[in-house]
Amino acid sequence: MLKNNRFHNLCHRKTFLGSGHLSNQKGIALVTGLLLMAVLTLLSFTAVKWASKDITRTKNYTQILQATYIAEAGIHRALNYFNYTAAGTSPGEAANGFSDELDGSNWPAGTFTSIAIGADGGTYTVTAQDNNDDDSDTSVDADYSIVLTSTGAIDGITVTVEAVIYRPMFKSEHAILSEGGVKVAGSSTLITGTNGSVHTNSNFTQSGGPTVSAGATASGTCPGDQCNGSGVAEEYVPVVEPSDYESYADYIFNADGTIYAQGTVIDISGNTLFSKFSHNAQGWSVGNSSVVGTSIPNQATLYFKDDFKATSVGDAATPWEATLIVEKSIAWTGSAYIKNWKDPALTEDLQNLFLIAGNDIKMSSMQQDTQGLIACKDQASLSGGANLEGYVISNNLTTSDNTVNESETDVSGGITLTYNGDLPAPFLSDKVTVLAWQKT
Repeated sequence: MLKNNRFHNLCHRKTFLGSGHLSNQKGIALVTGLLLMAVLTLLSFTAVKWASKDITRTKNYTQILQATYIAEAGIHRALNYFNYTAAGTSPGEAANGFSDELDGSNWPAGTFTSIAIGADGGTYTVTAQDNNDDDSDTSVDADYSIVLTSTGAIDGITVTVEAVIYRPMFKSEHAILSEGGVKVAGSSTLITGTNGSVHTNSNFTQSGGPTVSAGATASGTCPGDQCNGSGVAEEYVPVVEPSDYESYADYIFNADGTIYAQGTVIDISGNTLFSKFSHNAQGWSVGNSSVVGTSIPNQATLYFKDDFKATSVGDAATPWEATLIVEKSIAWTGSAYIKNWKDPALTEDLQNLFLIAGNDIKMSSMQQDTQGLIACKDQASLSGGANLEGYVISNNLTTSDNTVNESETDVSGGITLTYNGDLPAPFLSDKVTVLAWQKT
């Protein structure tokens, strides 16, 4: 009986182990392992695939970045071309304006076509085109702005960068800026303001204890306690052409003694308003018996095609409001009660014109405080007790005129010249600047 029970129990255990729950667990583990291996294989494949794409994308991004930098290098090369000569001096090609680049006559294609940069085979090509300046002729610049387009290329990747560049109006950095020598004299003479400085591309001298609040610099010699440096680099001194502003004058005083109103050819020299003007071999002159607004026009811009001479005109109560633009020289003796006429019909830069001459300017006794620009192509000599808010430019270009003797511009006799760097002039700077920049 016991034997039979052992046999029965043994059979029961074999049946349980062979076909029960534990046998099924082994099958599930195998299937789970296979599935896990399949998922891991798929994930590995996907990871390798994405890693390969990332490598490609990274390579493309690097090449696009390189091409962008190469295109930007082309823009900077073009800016350097406009701002500096090959020798590194200023001004560069901007001094001629942009039109000769637009029509191709002065755009050095060899300098800007497929120019190699770096060791990896990158190149840039730069072109200059007219911007949308509302003129139909794309070979002529009408608004002092053009578009530079630079294409950078490397390993078949190209990127284009566009920059709109502009030649702004000139603002002097100094109260007196001269190509020739400059002298400041007299203990009561004051050059002041945030830009109350003097710069000459020649020699600076001082006498009598003047004050130049921001100091003087000279490319030549510069002795004295008001000097900040001698032997410094020359600075750009714009050349002012009186004829550029003839069209803005109210009246034209011709070299033959006739006077025209702007836009006419009718001689009005016999009109009472011009009765105190006279003309002879020495040019135009106006006397001290003139009555402002009655025998000489007031609040007007006058353009003279000959020398202009004046004695005392106006007084402290009734100064003469006028802008004088003269193709030759301005010479004023006696008290000068004259202030700049700021014609509200003109832009700010044109309103800033005060005394402009193709040769010398000599004002021996400025008595009227005023504001504006005094500019001449030779030398200027200013003295008196007035306060002039603005700046003086002289080019030292002509030698045939002796209105101002010597070869230097001088400011003396108690005049105060105040300049804060805030007067734009109606002629262009020697530098171009970037107005807008984009990658296309």
